[in-house]
Amino acid sequence: MKKLLLFLFLLNIFISHLNANEKDLQIIQKDKKEYRLLEKESIQTRQQSQKYDWISPIDLSGNIGRNHSFSDENSRNINNKNTKSASIGFTQSIYESGGIGFKIDYADNRFKYEMLSWENQNSQLVYTIYNTLLDIKKLNLEIKQNEYRIVNKDIELIIKKIQYDAGRADVIELNNAIMSKNLIQKEEIVLKNSLKEKEQELAKYTDLKYEDIEVLDFKRAQKDIFLDKNYSILEADAKVEMLNSEYKIKKSQYLPKLSLSAKASYSTQDEKFNSMINDTNKDDASSSGSLILSMPLYDYTKSSKVQESKIEVLKQKSLVNDLKNETAFEYEQIFTKIDTYLKQNETINKNIKLYEELIGANQISSEAGMTSKYDLEILENTKTINEFDILINNINILQQYAKLYFKIKN
Repeated sequence: MKKLLLFLFLLNIFISHLNANEKDLQIIQKDKKEYRLLEKESIQTRQQSQKYDWISPIDLSGNIGRNHSFSDENSRNINNKNTKSASIGFTQSIYESGGIGFKIDYADNRFKYEMLSWENQNSQLVYTIYNTLLDIKKLNLEIKQNEYRIVNKDIELIIKKIQYDAGRADVIELNNAIMSKNLIQKEEIVLKNSLKEKEQELAKYTDLKYEDIEVLDFKRAQKDIFLDKNYSILEADAKVEMLNSEYKIKKSQYLPKLSLSAKASYSTQDEKFNSMINDTNKDDASSSGSLILSMPLYDYTKSSKVQESKIEVLKQKSLVNDLKNETAFEYEQIFTKIDTYLKQNETINKNIKLYEELIGANQISSEAGMTSKYDLEILENTKTINEFDILINNINILQQYAKLYFKIKN
Protein backbone atom coordinates (compact mmCIF):
# COMPACT_ATOMS: atom_id res chain seq x y z
CA MET A 1 0.00 0.00 0.00
CA LYS A 2 2.81 2.42 0.86
CA LYS A 3 4.39 1.76 -2.53
CA LEU A 4 1.09 2.49 -4.25
CA LEU A 5 0.53 5.72 -2.30
CA LEU A 6 4.04 6.86 -3.20
CA PHE A 7 3.37 6.06 -6.84
CA LEU A 8 0.10 8.03 -6.77
CA PHE A 9 1.92 10.99 -5.24
CA LEU A 10 4.62 10.93 -7.91
CA LEU A 11 2.04 10.58 -10.67
CA ASN A 12 0.19 13.61 -9.33
CA ILE A 13 3.42 15.67 -9.39
CA PHE A 14 4.09 14.40 -12.90
CA ILE A 15 0.70 15.46 -14.23
CA SER A 16 0.89 18.87 -12.53
CA HIS A 17 4.14 19.73 -14.32
CA LEU A 18 2.93 19.14 -17.85
CA ASN A 19 4.93 20.67 -20.64
CA ALA A 20 3.13 23.50 -22.37
CA ASN A 21 5.29 23.42 -25.49
CA GLU A 22 3.40 21.31 -28.00
CA LYS A 23 4.31 19.56 -31.21
CA ASP A 24 7.94 20.43 -30.63
CA LEU A 25 10.30 18.94 -33.20
CA GLN A 26 13.07 19.02 -30.61
CA ILE A 27 11.93 15.69 -29.17
CA ILE A 28 12.06 13.98 -32.57
CA GLN A 29 14.99 11.75 -33.42
CA LYS A 30 17.88 13.74 -34.92
CA ASP A 31 17.80 12.34 -38.47
CA LYS A 32 14.02 12.57 -38.67
CA LYS A 33 14.11 16.17 -37.44
CA GLU A 34 16.76 17.08 -40.03
CA TYR A 35 14.65 15.49 -42.77
CA ARG A 36 11.54 17.39 -41.65
CA LEU A 37 13.41 20.71 -41.65
CA LEU A 38 14.88 20.03 -45.10
CA GLU A 39 11.40 19.17 -46.34
CA LYS A 40 10.17 22.56 -45.10
CA GLU A 41 13.06 24.32 -46.84
CA SER A 42 12.20 22.45 -50.04
CA ILE A 43 8.57 23.64 -49.84
CA GLN A 44 9.65 27.26 -49.31
CA THR A 45 12.14 27.12 -52.19
CA ARG A 46 9.56 25.57 -54.51
CA GLN A 47 7.12 28.38 -53.75
CA GLN A 48 9.63 31.06 -54.73
CA SER A 49 10.47 29.17 -57.90
CA GLN A 50 6.82 28.72 -58.95
CA LYS A 51 5.72 32.20 -57.92
CA TYR A 52 8.10 33.87 -60.38
CA ASP A 53 8.19 31.13 -63.00
CA TRP A 54 6.21 33.35 -65.41
CA ILE A 55 9.16 35.77 -65.68
CA SER A 56 11.17 34.87 -68.79
CA PRO A 57 14.96 34.65 -68.72
CA ILE A 58 17.21 37.14 -70.51
CA ASP A 59 19.18 35.24 -73.16
CA LEU A 60 22.76 36.08 -74.06
CA SER A 61 24.48 34.41 -77.00
CA GLY A 62 27.78 34.78 -78.83
CA ASN A 63 29.29 33.30 -81.97
CA ILE A 64 32.71 33.16 -83.62
CA GLY A 65 32.89 31.71 -87.16
CA ARG A 66 34.85 31.55 -90.39
CA ASN A 67 33.49 31.16 -93.90
CA HIS A 68 35.80 29.40 -96.37
CA SER A 69 35.15 29.17 -100.13
CA PHE A 70 36.40 26.32 -102.34
CA SER A 71 35.97 28.39 -105.55
CA ASP A 72 38.81 29.90 -107.57
CA GLU A 73 41.47 31.84 -105.75
CA ASN A 74 39.94 35.28 -106.40
CA SER A 75 36.53 34.23 -105.17
CA ARG A 76 38.12 32.43 -102.30
CA ASN A 77 39.94 35.58 -101.21
CA ILE A 78 36.74 37.59 -101.46
CA ASN A 79 34.53 35.10 -99.65
CA ASN A 80 36.89 34.09 -96.88
CA LYS A 81 35.42 35.78 -93.81
CA ASN A 82 35.96 35.76 -90.06
CA THR A 83 32.77 36.65 -88.19
CA LYS A 84 32.00 37.46 -84.59
CA SER A 85 28.56 38.20 -83.19
CA ALA A 86 26.78 38.64 -79.88
CA SER A 87 23.17 39.25 -78.92
CA ILE A 88 21.04 39.78 -75.84
CA GLY A 89 17.28 39.65 -75.66
CA PHE A 90 14.12 38.36 -74.05
CA THR A 91 10.51 37.58 -74.78
CA GLN A 92 8.33 38.35 -71.79
CA SER A 93 4.65 37.63 -71.39
CA ILE A 94 2.97 40.77 -70.02
CA TYR A 95 -0.68 39.76 -70.27
CA GLU A 96 -2.25 36.29 -70.28
CA SER A 97 -5.93 37.05 -69.67
CA GLY A 98 -5.38 36.71 -65.95
CA GLY A 99 -3.00 33.78 -66.30
CA ILE A 100 -0.05 35.53 -64.64
CA GLY A 101 -2.06 36.32 -61.52
CA PHE A 102 -3.43 32.77 -61.46
CA LYS A 103 0.11 31.37 -61.58
CA ILE A 104 1.12 33.50 -58.59
CA ASP A 105 -2.05 32.42 -56.76
CA TYR A 106 -1.29 28.79 -57.56
CA ALA A 107 2.21 29.08 -56.09
CA ASP A 108 0.84 30.65 -52.89
CA ASN A 109 -2.04 28.17 -52.58
CA ARG A 110 0.23 25.21 -53.18
CA PHE A 111 2.63 26.55 -50.56
CA LYS A 112 -0.23 26.86 -48.07
CA TYR A 113 -1.38 23.31 -48.84
CA GLU A 114 2.09 21.80 -48.58
CA MET A 115 2.88 23.66 -45.35
CA LEU A 116 -0.36 22.42 -43.76
CA SER A 117 0.51 18.92 -44.89
CA TRP A 118 4.01 19.34 -43.44
CA GLU A 119 2.64 20.57 -40.11
CA ASN A 120 0.08 17.76 -40.02
CA GLN A 121 2.78 15.15 -40.59
CA ASN A 122 4.88 16.70 -37.82
CA SER A 123 1.89 16.70 -35.50
CA GLN A 124 1.16 13.03 -36.16
CA LEU A 125 4.83 12.19 -35.70
CA VAL A 126 4.87 13.84 -32.29
CA TYR A 127 1.50 12.21 -31.49
CA THR A 128 3.09 8.82 -32.13
CA ILE A 129 5.81 9.67 -29.60
CA TYR A 130 3.39 10.79 -26.89
CA ASN A 131 0.93 7.97 -27.51
CA THR A 132 3.76 5.44 -27.26
CA LEU A 133 4.95 7.19 -24.11
CA LEU A 134 1.47 6.80 -22.58
CA ASP A 135 1.41 3.14 -23.65
CA ILE A 136 4.68 2.64 -21.76
CA LYS A 137 3.30 4.31 -18.63
CA LYS A 138 0.16 2.22 -18.89
CA LEU A 139 2.17 -1.00 -19.25
CA ASN A 140 4.24 -0.09 -16.19
CA LEU A 141 1.01 0.28 -14.23
CA GLU A 142 -0.31 -3.02 -15.57
CA ILE A 143 2.91 -4.79 -14.58
CA LYS A 144 2.64 -3.41 -11.04
CA GLN A 145 -1.04 -4.33 -10.95
CA ASN A 146 -0.25 -7.85 -12.12
CA GLU A 147 2.16 -8.30 -9.21
CA TYR A 148 -0.80 -7.97 -6.83
CA ARG A 149 -2.78 -10.46 -8.92
CA ILE A 150 0.10 -12.95 -8.65
CA VAL A 151 0.17 -12.53 -4.85
CA ASN A 152 -3.58 -13.21 -4.73
CA LYS A 153 -3.17 -16.30 -6.89
CA ASP A 154 -0.38 -17.52 -4.60
CA ILE A 155 -2.70 -17.14 -1.62
CA GLU A 156 -5.54 -18.88 -3.45
CA LEU A 157 -3.20 -21.76 -4.30
CA ILE A 158 -2.04 -22.05 -0.66
CA ILE A 159 -5.67 -22.14 0.50
CA LYS A 160 -6.56 -24.80 -2.09
CA LYS A 161 -3.58 -26.93 -1.03
CA ILE A 162 -4.69 -26.70 2.60
CA GLN A 163 -8.25 -27.58 1.60
CA TYR A 164 -7.04 -30.43 -0.59
CA ASP A 165 -4.87 -31.85 2.19
CA ALA A 166 -7.84 -31.60 4.55
CA GLY A 167 -10.09 -33.33 2.04
CA ARG A 168 -12.28 -30.28 1.52
CA ALA A 169 -11.23 -29.73 -2.13
CA ASP A 170 -10.68 -32.18 -4.97
CA VAL A 171 -7.77 -32.34 -7.37
CA ILE A 172 -9.71 -30.49 -10.08
CA GLU A 173 -10.09 -27.43 -7.85
CA LEU A 174 -6.40 -27.59 -6.96
CA ASN A 175 -5.46 -27.92 -10.63
CA ASN A 176 -7.66 -24.94 -11.54
CA ALA A 177 -5.86 -22.84 -8.93
CA ILE A 178 -2.48 -23.87 -10.39
CA MET A 179 -3.60 -23.11 -13.96
CA SER A 180 -5.06 -19.77 -12.89
CA LYS A 181 -1.72 -18.78 -11.36
CA ASN A 182 0.11 -19.90 -14.52
CA LEU A 183 -2.11 -17.68 -16.65
CA ILE A 184 -1.28 -14.64 -14.53
CA GLN A 185 2.44 -15.46 -14.73
CA LYS A 186 2.20 -15.77 -18.52
CA GLU A 187 0.43 -12.41 -18.58
CA GLU A 188 3.39 -10.95 -16.70
CA ILE A 189 5.75 -12.19 -19.42
CA VAL A 190 3.52 -10.71 -22.14
CA LEU A 191 3.32 -7.35 -20.36
CA LYS A 192 7.08 -7.10 -19.83
CA ASN A 193 7.82 -8.00 -23.45
CA SER A 194 5.18 -5.52 -24.62
CA LEU A 195 6.94 -2.88 -22.54
CA LYS A 196 10.26 -3.67 -24.25
CA GLU A 197 8.60 -3.46 -27.67
CA LYS A 198 7.08 -0.07 -26.86
CA GLU A 199 10.43 1.23 -25.61
CA GLN A 200 12.02 0.04 -28.86
CA GLU A 201 9.20 1.67 -30.81
CA LEU A 202 9.76 4.95 -28.98
CA ALA A 203 13.49 4.80 -29.78
CA LYS A 204 12.64 4.90 -33.51
CA TYR A 205 11.14 8.36 -33.14
CA THR A 206 13.16 10.07 -30.42
CA ASP A 207 16.61 9.95 -28.87
CA LEU A 208 15.12 10.71 -25.44
CA LYS A 209 14.31 8.08 -22.85
CA TYR A 210 10.68 7.87 -21.87
CA GLU A 211 11.54 9.03 -18.34
CA ASP A 212 12.83 12.31 -19.81
CA ILE A 213 9.68 13.17 -21.78
CA GLU A 214 6.94 15.11 -20.05
CA VAL A 215 3.32 14.47 -20.93
CA LEU A 216 1.50 17.41 -22.49
CA ASP A 217 -1.67 18.94 -21.11
CA PHE A 218 -4.14 17.53 -23.62
CA LYS A 219 -7.01 19.89 -22.90
CA ARG A 220 -10.47 19.17 -24.22
CA ALA A 221 -11.21 20.82 -27.58
CA GLN A 222 -14.74 22.02 -28.29
CA LYS A 223 -16.40 20.44 -31.30
CA ASP A 224 -16.54 23.66 -33.35
CA ILE A 225 -12.83 24.29 -32.72
CA PHE A 226 -12.01 20.67 -33.57
CA LEU A 227 -13.78 21.06 -36.93
CA ASP A 228 -12.55 24.60 -37.72
CA LYS A 229 -8.90 23.91 -36.89
CA ASN A 230 -8.70 20.26 -37.88
CA TYR A 231 -5.51 19.67 -39.85
CA SER A 232 -7.08 17.22 -42.31
CA ILE A 233 -9.95 19.59 -43.11
CA LEU A 234 -7.66 22.63 -43.41
CA GLU A 235 -5.35 20.64 -45.68
CA ALA A 236 -8.26 19.47 -47.85
CA ASP A 237 -9.65 23.04 -48.07
CA ALA A 238 -6.22 24.35 -49.11
CA LYS A 239 -6.08 21.71 -51.83
CA VAL A 240 -9.40 23.00 -53.20
CA GLU A 241 -7.86 26.47 -53.57
CA MET A 242 -4.74 25.02 -55.18
CA LEU A 243 -6.75 22.96 -57.70
CA ASN A 244 -9.02 25.94 -58.42
CA SER A 245 -5.97 28.09 -59.26
CA GLU A 246 -4.72 25.31 -61.52
CA TYR A 247 -8.13 25.20 -63.24
CA LYS A 248 -8.02 28.98 -63.88
CA ILE A 249 -4.52 28.66 -65.34
CA LYS A 250 -5.76 25.91 -67.65
CA LYS A 251 -8.61 28.12 -68.93
CA SER A 252 -6.35 31.14 -69.45
CA GLN A 253 -4.04 29.10 -71.71
CA TYR A 254 -6.72 29.25 -74.44
CA LEU A 255 -7.27 33.03 -74.17
CA PRO A 256 -5.35 35.94 -75.79
CA LYS A 257 -1.77 36.45 -74.68
CA LEU A 258 0.39 39.53 -75.13
CA SER A 259 4.18 39.34 -75.03
CA LEU A 260 6.97 41.87 -75.31
CA SER A 261 10.07 40.89 -77.26
CA ALA A 262 13.31 42.89 -77.31
CA LYS A 263 16.71 42.09 -78.76
CA ALA A 264 20.05 43.87 -79.27
CA SER A 265 22.83 42.40 -81.40
CA TYR A 266 26.33 43.23 -82.55
CA SER A 267 28.44 41.58 -85.24
CA THR A 268 31.78 42.15 -86.95
CA GLN A 269 33.53 40.47 -89.88
CA ASP A 270 36.86 40.55 -91.72
CA GLU A 271 36.97 40.32 -95.56
CA LYS A 272 40.30 39.50 -97.26
CA PHE A 273 40.37 40.56 -100.94
CA ASN A 274 43.98 39.62 -101.51
CA SER A 275 47.30 39.96 -99.91
CA MET A 276 47.93 43.36 -101.57
CA ILE A 277 44.78 45.00 -100.15
CA ASN A 278 44.38 45.90 -96.50
CA ASP A 279 41.76 43.97 -94.56
CA THR A 280 38.35 45.58 -94.53
CA ASN A 281 36.43 45.30 -91.24
CA LYS A 282 32.65 45.62 -91.15
CA ASP A 283 30.84 46.23 -87.88
CA ASP A 284 27.10 46.10 -87.43
CA ALA A 285 24.93 46.83 -84.36
CA SER A 286 21.15 46.63 -84.22
CA SER A 287 18.22 46.41 -81.83
CA SER A 288 14.59 45.47 -82.16
CA GLY A 289 11.43 45.41 -80.10
CA SER A 290 7.95 44.09 -80.70
CA LEU A 291 4.62 43.29 -79.13
CA ILE A 292 3.28 39.84 -79.91
CA LEU A 293 -0.40 38.99 -79.62
CA SER A 294 -1.18 35.30 -79.75
CA MET A 295 -4.07 32.97 -79.08
CA PRO A 296 -4.62 29.27 -79.79
CA LEU A 297 -7.15 29.00 -82.63
CA TYR A 298 -7.96 25.34 -82.20
CA ASP A 299 -7.07 22.56 -79.80
CA TYR A 300 -8.98 19.33 -80.14
CA THR A 301 -8.41 18.39 -76.48
CA LYS A 302 -9.19 21.85 -75.02
CA SER A 303 -12.66 21.02 -73.75
CA SER A 304 -11.65 17.73 -72.13
CA LYS A 305 -8.54 19.22 -70.49
CA VAL A 306 -10.45 22.15 -68.98
CA GLN A 307 -13.33 19.92 -67.93
CA GLU A 308 -10.96 17.44 -66.29
CA SER A 309 -9.37 20.24 -64.28
CA LYS A 310 -12.81 21.52 -63.22
CA ILE A 311 -13.91 18.04 -62.14
CA GLU A 312 -10.83 17.73 -59.91
CA VAL A 313 -11.95 20.89 -58.09
CA LEU A 314 -15.50 19.57 -57.66
CA LYS A 315 -14.21 16.20 -56.46
CA GLN A 316 -12.02 17.87 -53.85
CA LYS A 317 -14.91 20.05 -52.62
CA SER A 318 -17.04 16.94 -52.24
CA LEU A 319 -14.21 15.25 -50.37
CA VAL A 320 -14.01 18.20 -47.95
CA ASN A 321 -17.72 17.92 -47.13
CA ASP A 322 -17.40 14.18 -46.60
CA LEU A 323 -14.32 14.70 -44.44
CA LYS A 324 -16.17 17.22 -42.27
CA ASN A 325 -18.94 14.68 -41.66
CA GLU A 326 -16.45 11.93 -40.81
CA THR A 327 -14.51 14.24 -38.49
CA ALA A 328 -17.68 15.24 -36.63
CA PHE A 329 -18.50 11.55 -36.08
CA GLU A 330 -14.91 10.88 -35.02
CA TYR A 331 -15.21 13.59 -32.37
CA GLU A 332 -18.36 11.97 -30.98
CA GLN A 333 -16.74 8.51 -31.02
CA ILE A 334 -13.76 9.75 -29.03
CA PHE A 335 -15.97 11.25 -26.34
CA THR A 336 -18.09 8.12 -26.24
CA LYS A 337 -14.93 6.20 -25.34
CA ILE A 338 -13.99 8.82 -22.75
CA ASP A 339 -17.49 8.56 -21.26
CA THR A 340 -17.05 4.77 -21.07
CA TYR A 341 -13.81 5.10 -19.11
CA LEU A 342 -15.32 7.70 -16.77
CA LYS A 343 -18.33 5.51 -16.03
CA GLN A 344 -16.05 2.52 -15.46
CA ASN A 345 -14.13 4.62 -12.94
CA GLU A 346 -17.37 5.46 -11.13
CA THR A 347 -18.15 1.75 -10.80
CA ILE A 348 -14.60 0.95 -9.70
CA ASN A 349 -14.72 3.70 -7.06
CA LYS A 350 -17.89 2.14 -5.66
CA ASN A 351 -16.09 -1.21 -5.52
CA ILE A 352 -13.15 0.38 -3.72
CA LYS A 353 -15.47 1.82 -1.06
CA LEU A 354 -17.04 -1.61 -0.66
CA TYR A 355 -13.61 -3.21 -0.26
CA GLU A 356 -12.69 -0.59 2.34
CA GLU A 357 -15.76 -1.58 4.36
CA LEU A 358 -14.94 -5.28 4.00
CA ILE A 359 -11.32 -4.69 4.98
CA GLY A 360 -12.41 -2.79 8.08
CA ALA A 361 -14.80 -5.57 9.12
CA ASN A 362 -12.25 -8.27 8.28
CA GLN A 363 -9.53 -6.62 10.34
CA ILE A 364 -11.77 -6.84 13.41
CA SER A 365 -12.69 -10.48 12.79
CA SER A 366 -9.07 -11.35 11.96
CA GLU A 367 -7.86 -9.85 15.23
CA ALA A 368 -10.53 -11.87 17.00
CA GLY A 369 -9.27 -15.00 15.23
CA MET A 370 -12.55 -15.50 13.37
CA THR A 371 -11.08 -15.14 9.85
CA SER A 372 -7.77 -15.95 8.22
CA LYS A 373 -5.09 -13.34 7.56
CA TYR A 374 -5.21 -14.57 3.97
CA ASP A 375 -8.76 -13.21 3.60
CA LEU A 376 -7.63 -9.77 4.70
CA GLU A 377 -4.62 -9.79 2.37
CA ILE A 378 -6.74 -10.82 -0.62
CA LEU A 379 -9.20 -8.00 0.07
CA GLU A 380 -6.39 -5.43 0.40
CA ASN A 381 -4.72 -6.63 -2.80
CA THR A 382 -8.01 -6.62 -4.72
CA LYS A 383 -8.67 -3.05 -3.58
CA THR A 384 -5.20 -2.06 -4.84
CA ILE A 385 -5.87 -3.82 -8.16
CA ASN A 386 -9.01 -1.71 -8.55
CA GLU A 387 -7.04 1.46 -7.78
CA PHE A 388 -4.65 0.55 -10.59
CA ASP A 389 -7.65 0.13 -12.90
CA ILE A 390 -8.56 3.77 -12.27
CA LEU A 391 -4.99 4.93 -13.04
CA ILE A 392 -4.96 2.85 -16.23
CA ASN A 393 -8.32 4.27 -17.29
CA ASN A 394 -7.03 7.79 -16.65
CA ILE A 395 -4.25 7.13 -19.14
CA ASN A 396 -6.81 5.71 -21.59
CA ILE A 397 -8.73 8.98 -21.26
CA LEU A 398 -5.52 10.97 -21.77
CA GLN A 399 -4.82 9.01 -24.97
CA GLN A 400 -8.25 9.91 -26.32
CA TYR A 401 -7.66 13.59 -25.60
CA ALA A 402 -4.28 13.28 -27.32
CA LYS A 403 -6.04 12.09 -30.50
CA LEU A 404 -8.02 15.31 -30.54
CA TYR A 405 -5.11 17.49 -29.52
CA PHE A 406 -2.74 16.48 -32.30
CA LYS A 407 -5.39 16.71 -35.01
CA ILE A 408 -5.91 20.46 -34.62
CA LYS A 409 -3.75 23.43 -35.57
CA ASN A 410 -2.97 25.47 -32.46
